[in-house]
Amino acid sequence: MPSQLLVCDLDNTLYDWVDYFVPAFYAMVDRATEILGCDKADLLVDLRKVHQKHHDTEHPFALLETEIVSNHFPDFSLEQKAAHLDSAFHSFNSVRKTHLQLYDGVLDTLNALQSENVTLVAHTEGKLYSVLGRLRQLNILDRFNSIYCRERAQGGIKTEAESEEWLKKFPEVNIKELPPEDRKPNAQVLLDICDLEGFSPSDAVYVGDSIGKDIYMAQNAGVFSAWAKYGNNVNSEKYRALVAVSHWTTEDIDRESAVKAAATGTVPDLVLENSFAEILPCLKRRNSA
Repeated sequence: MPSQLLVCDLDNTLYDWVDYFVPAFYAMVDRATEILGCDKADLLVDLRKVHQKHHDTEHPFALLETEIVSNHFPDFSLEQKAAHLDSAFHSFNSVRKTHLQLYDGVLDTLNALQSENVTLVAHTEGKLYSVLGRLRQLNILDRFNSIYCRERAQGGIKTEAESEEWLKKFPEVNIKELPPEDRKPNAQVLLDICDLEGFSPSDAVYVGDSIGKDIYMAQNAGVFSAWAKYGNNVNSEKYRALVAVSHWTTEDIDRESAVKAAATGTVPDLVLENSFAEILPCLKRRNSA
């Protein structure tokens, strides 16, 4: 029987989210600018407004909700707009395929954890469609017993029936959508995950790249915390490009500041300096204890 639970953050823990998303997003913007004949800076401002409206920088098909697109295609349905901008979305997907890669050693580590009968669970603040799309492309969906993510984005070109049909493509994993209030670093969310997976907090390990969200949450839940320090090595130029279109409002920034302040002095139980693989010796020691 599995003796340990590993709850794993995804973005910047298993892969570099900024490194893949920013080039893909801006490739889409460049192609859309050509199609629409608009100013790129204006389109970026429009996209940020849509992201802020949905509190999500990865909002699906955000381009279709921009004022520039609405003015360019005033009488078109969302499906018609999507058809005219298809090559822009293709640009995003094409660049994503080349840039979205697991960190070195992640796949071998996940396989080793499975062989050790460790129950693997993903916990992320990414929304449903984006999370499943990434994990499917990375071919690691079946490594997780469950996936806990933010609830699916509203709107877009999928009807509710189409959304449910799309989800049937993922029968191999238990998916739990969390409401907006169940956000990191709410320790109760992690306690609920442990309970739902059938483990006590003392038999769980949480690994993530954020001290203020992941590590602080784990420690408040009485869960062993492993900080993916390597996940903080983010390209500064790409990060600035991300900030320019991010969903962060003044309220979001204030919340982040409050989270950081609350987590001041938090020290992880384990630091993963260079790779996800550094979690293995720790789990083996805990299993033999």
